[in-house]
Formats: sequence, C-alpha cells, structure tokens
Amino acid sequence: MFAATLAHRPLWGLLATIGGFTGIYTAAIPLRRLALKLVIVAVGLSVSLGLGTMSAASPASMAIVFALVGGCATFLCSALQVAPPGPFFFIMACAIGTGMPVDPVAAPERAAVALVGGAIAWVISMGIAWGLSWRQPHHHTESAKRLMNRAPFQLAALRLRHALPIRSPYMMAGFRMALGICCAVLLAYALGNTRPYWVPVGCAATLIGTTMMGTIHRAIQRAFGTALGVLIAGAILSFRPSYIALACIVFVLQTVTELLIPRNYGLAVIFITPLALTITEIARVGLSVPTLIHARFIDTLLGCCVGLVIRLLWWLPEK
Repeated sequence: MFAATLAHRPLWGLLATIGGFTGIYTAAIPLRRLALKLVIVAVGLSVSLGLGTMSAASPASMAIVFALVGGCATFLCSALQVAPPGPFFFIMACAIGTGMPVDPVAAPERAAVALVGGAIAWVISMGIAWGLSWRQPHHHTESAKRLMNRAPFQLAALRLRHALPIRSPYMMAGFRMALGICCAVLLAYALGNTRPYWVPVGCAATLIGTTMMGTIHRAIQRAFGTALGVLIAGAILSFRPSYIALACIVFVLQTVTELLIPRNYGLAVIFITPLALTITEIARVGLSVPTLIHARFIDTLLGCCVGLVIRLLWWLPEK
C-alpha cells in the first residue's frame, strides 16, 4: 500500500491490502503445503473481489454471486478443515467488491491488483516460514519427508470425496451459508438499503458457528465487536487521514487481526471491522461519518439476526 500511495495509486494500495489477507491463513505446516495453500488463498481472494465487483449492479446478481462465493468458500474450508478464519475473508473480499463504486468493467483490474497484494503476502509469509523452519531440528529421513509432503494432498482429495454427497455436513454448511447470505442481501434491499454489502458479512460471521450455541455465541461476539469496530472506523475516517497515514493504519489493523484471529475471534472482530470499512468507505466516499456509523451498525444487527434465524430454522429439523 505504501508503494501504491507513493506511485499516486492509493486505490491500488487499498485493493492490494485485500490480497494481503492471504498472510492471515499462514499455518505451521510443511513448506510445500503452505506454499500451495497460500497460492490458492490469494487466487480465491482476488476472484472473490472480482466477482463482487461484477455483481454489484443489481440486487439479483449480487444475491446470487454473494451466495455462491459464501457457499463454496464454506464448503471447501469445512471439508478441508481450514483453520480460522476459514471462509470469512473470502466473503469479506466479495463484500468489499460490492461495496466499492459500481463499475463491473473494473473487475479484472481490481482482481489483478488484489492478486499482486496476495503475491507480496505470499513472499513475506513464505520467507518467514522458511526462516523459522531452519531454526527447528530436522530428524526425518528422505522417504519420511516425501511421505509428509505427499500424504496431505491425498488426504485433501479423500476429504473432498467424502464431503461431496449432497447430505454431508460440509455440503449442508455450504448450503446454509449460501441461503443465509442470499436472504440477507435480498432483505436488506427490500428494506431500502441500496448498498447492503455489510449485512451479509454480519450474517456470514454468525453462521460460521458449527453448532446452535456456537452460532449464538458468534452473533453476540460479532454484535459487540462490530459496535466497537464501527466506532474505531468512524474515528479513523473523521480525521480524513492522508493516504500515507491510512497505509500505516491499515498495516497496524491487519497485523493485530492476524495475531488475534487464532486466539480470540471476538477481539479480532474489533479490528477486522475498521479494516474492511476503511478500505471500502475510502474508495466510495459519500456518507458522513455519523451516518456511516449508524448505517453499518444497523447492517450488522440485521445480518446477525438473519444468521440466527437461518441457523434456528436449520437446527429445528435436525433436533
């Protein structure tokens, strides 16, 4: 983002930050697996952003594409047992794409810039992982190393095969997420919200819970965390920071988010919210800060309520 700002392309810096979410998915796994995983994440984030950009022109296309991104991301992350944040940032990337100024023609450019950001995050993450790997003792034979590198891919293929039946819990989780996001978008439009990108994010964050109690717990965390996060975003935007200052702020928010997500989701939400809102609202420009705070908080409550209702309706037949 610093480089883009110095090149007088601040919007490119914001878009590259979305690809920078790739680093959040770094995990303590063998380097080859980590390299492939982060490549897939970077591509997935850029595609999600591009699809969100293309779908923003109409309520129907937005609901369908948003649901498709959320459902597929949830299915794949559940089936492959991707650790938190799981599908959340793919859904958020799509949301940011729909929340930016409507320009379907700009989808390839936005996706490409996000992919560049993902590539930079890949290089940094792999560099750190490679450096740390040299500090750890290695007692594996060559055959054991080959098995360690090959077995996880075979396991991933096996997990996907078992997840494909239509009534598998992973497929059901994807359907549930898709239904919730679609309902959230259409309900927000029906209530007069013409740019409801934040409503499905609240819904998705709620539905990531695997049990009914987990869903309720996430909804509470999301509501309180977002309330604080929206206030932080409002404070940031009210100062109208320069793009260099904004780059510093985004860097700090993203770093704190990466540190908190594996440990405490509720605390992480406090920093995820201003991170996403700052990226989107700086690109949009239009709402006053008080209006922004009020609108995004209402969007979050509506999204959480939709998520809870969908989870309850899904849970009753299971019960």
